[in-house]
Amino acid sequence: MRTRGKLLLPLLLPVFMCSCAGTGRPRAPGGYAAVVVQKRTFKLVKTPDPELEAALAGLLSSGYEAAFKSAGDASENTGFTYSMSPKGASYPLSEIEVSCLMREKYAKSRGPEICGEFFREVGVRVKRAVAGRQ
Repeated sequence: MRTRGKLLLPLLLPVFMCSCAGTGRPRAPGGYAAVVVQKRTFKLVKTPDPELEAALAGLLSSGYEAAFKSAGDASENTGFTYSMSPKGASYPLSEIEVSCLMREKYAKSRGPEICGEFFREVGVRVKRAVAGRQ
């Protein structure tokens, strides 16, 4: 039993060293890596609603476009974008988590303003879409 432990140690040592060395993923130079600036969870409906599901992409993209226009020229270089993940327990789209992403270089200076506007726009659109469906 003790001998097997001695044999495994040299085999596992490189694995432990690699896991501590970092992720191994390349990083974009000069602050151009995308980072999550803010996340928000939006509650939708408790049961499947194909009509709402079909409209969801449009709700998010129209909120994105409105926030992009509102920020003006400053939003073009920031790499502003978003992602959406289902978060519901029994019905995945009963809740969604929306992340506002931006280039690391602009996350602190422009992130709060642009992402705040994006989430305001998305919130209004989601509220309208969900009204009367509960």
